[in-house]
Amino acid sequence: MTHDAGPEVQNETAGTLSPGDFTVISYYTPDFAGFLTGLTEDCQRLGYSLHTHACPHSFENLIAAFDYKIEFIRTAIEQFGRVLWLDVECRIDRPIPVNWNSPLISCYESGTSAGLSSGVLMLDSDQLPLVNLWSRYAQKYPRFPDDFVLDFLATRIELPFRRIPFEFYDRETTCEIARGEWRNEHTIIRHPTTNRWRHPLQYRRAFNGRRREKRTTSELIDRQRKTIFYRNFAGDFDVVDREMSAGQQSEFHYAGWVFDTELRYYAPKLYWPDEKADFTSRPHDLRTSWEQFQNPPPRPSFRQKAISQMHLSRKDAQLFCTENTPRLRGWWRQI
Repeated sequence: MTHDAGPEVQNETAGTLSPGDFTVISYYTPDFAGFLTGLTEDCQRLGYSLHTHACPHSFENLIAAFDYKIEFIRTAIEQFGRVLWLDVECRIDRPIPVNWNSPLISCYESGTSAGLSSGVLMLDSDQLPLVNLWSRYAQKYPRFPDDFVLDFLATRIELPFRRIPFEFYDRETTCEIARGEWRNEHTIIRHPTTNRWRHPLQYRRAFNGRRREKRTTSELIDRQRKTIFYRNFAGDFDVVDREMSAGQQSEFHYAGWVFDTELRYYAPKLYWPDEKADFTSRPHDLRTSWEQFQNPPPRPSFRQKAISQMHLSRKDAQLFCTENTPRLRGWWRQI
């Protein structure tokens, strides 16, 4: 049985950027090729130019993939001018607003962390010096994600980004970016995290560091996948609970996910049945997942600790700033 979910999106064009104003760019590895179709369809529907690169290999770790992205963005800016980088799993639901000007980046805040997120990033040739600086410090600190490096630079120099907040859980948010498969009348871009389903612990360790764990690897994977479900799912959770309680279908298709209500397994359709997970794992409901996400840590976050370990070179400090204060406004245009 198959059900659809999610509001219809109107193709609004008033107050939006013209298709010729920018080029949408992305790259993908073989593991992520399945996400390209959605982004391609969105760009065709909206008339946007799309430049993608099929990387023929996967990377040995996530940090290497992030650093590859920086160099790809630099090359694309040199070729096309203004670009809108989107992680390949993103979807564009509405035309890009005219007030989305480069430089622009998505950002977030929660009880556990806050910062910049370069999954949605608009830049042009004026920001090439920034991209070069970003690349240099990403290579200097290869243990940390590229977003951490941008956050570090933001504490030391003026990064004139227009920041677009995104939301993880609240389906009634007015944020223009949804960090899930769901959307509402305010959503311009969806940036889901279902791409993390296959290897959720890799992402957890990249962004949260390695911890001493009391649970087995299997338990950790199931819990991470349950969090992915609650953040991303675009359907009605009550429908899922009702079908799971009835337990009468081996494959219940709903809102892009598949549920075995008899044996209580589930997965995004893209990963079914090879990567199905235990639906009975914690957390058991959306609210509990949200509360865990908002619960502040008893100590500085991994991101905060990482940023505290980064330092500008003496040359860059002299060129760009004093210790905590921007020295030269508009430096990215004057280099």
